[in-house]
Amino acid sequence: MKTLQLGIIGAGGQRCCFHGGCVFNDVKNARIAALCDNVPEKLKYARDMYTEHTGFDGAVYEDYHEMIAKEKLDAVYIAGPNYLHREMAVACLDAGLPILLEKPMALSLADVDEIIAAGIRNKRIIGIGMQMHYRDRYLKIGEIIDSGEIGRITQCWCMEHRPTYAAMKDWVWDPQLSGGAIVEKNCHHYDVMDIWVKSEPTLVYATGGIMRHFTPHGFRSQIIDNAWILNDYANGVKGMVGINFCEDSRHYREFGIIGTQGRITFNSEDGEVVHIRKSSGETRDFQSHELVRGNIFQDFIDCVLEGREPLVTAEMGRRSMLVPMAAEISIVEKRAVHVSELK
Repeated sequence: MKTLQLGIIGAGGQRCCFHGGCVFNDVKNARIAALCDNVPEKLKYARDMYTEHTGFDGAVYEDYHEMIAKEKLDAVYIAGPNYLHREMAVACLDAGLPILLEKPMALSLADVDEIIAAGIRNKRIIGIGMQMHYRDRYLKIGEIIDSGEIGRITQCWCMEHRPTYAAMKDWVWDPQLSGGAIVEKNCHHYDVMDIWVKSEPTLVYATGGIMRHFTPHGFRSQIIDNAWILNDYANGVKGMVGINFCEDSRHYREFGIIGTQGRITFNSEDGEVVHIRKSSGETRDFQSHELVRGNIFQDFIDCVLEGREPLVTAEMGRRSMLVPMAAEISIVEKRAVHVSELK
């Protein structure tokens, strides 16, 4: 089978070099052919790391247009700052290259729709960087809900406390560049809850603030770093997310779903054992750390080679942004926000 020649745009950041090591390191049928970052020290960091861990011997670029023009690439992973996603994505798609685009897709729905249109226009695959969607337990919980085992679901929630962002992700502190911490991070949680709720969000209420105006890395922070977010779904389900991005202790996350005949809960402190408790008194637990379709990177490669859709499509990536975008507005303007207002 063909070996895909991959280019990476935004090579020096947290997404490319920190989450589980070098991306595309443990995949089949792919080779990193080129790295691109317009910050020289980040580009050097990525080149050194990829050389050490993957034997990287490809080219490096500070201009992604030059990389696209000069290299014979088969696909591109885009991990640059959020505010540049639209122009990077459209440039790659118009060059005939499938893309794996990091979340969030862009900073406005208009930009997201332009990316989707470019994919359709050029008949090229758009994968979205939603790695949580590839964890088997979230899909299994969706199957349990769909089976009716806990009745009709009425509520779902996520709560997460985590340390601040890595120093190399310096652009995240400006909401004009990142979209804000809720857009940047919590799109993951709404993507997961979409698996379970299967309904469009309609109304969002949120409150939050800035806990740390200066980060441990010395950056002045303008992003909302702690919040409670409530939202309605069209089918009547109520969603809630509570976040704190300044918690110095160990990362903690929990999810819960309540139905008319039972509940499902799990959290990171007991290894994410999924607890099912039914109104009948019946209980059962299960645990799964398996990844579906190999993982997000292997899935993208396989989809490019086989001409099929990734597990997380561009339309799903768009939907994951709706509540976070509305929540950022709700907090700033101190009002409930209808999702239909978003542009």
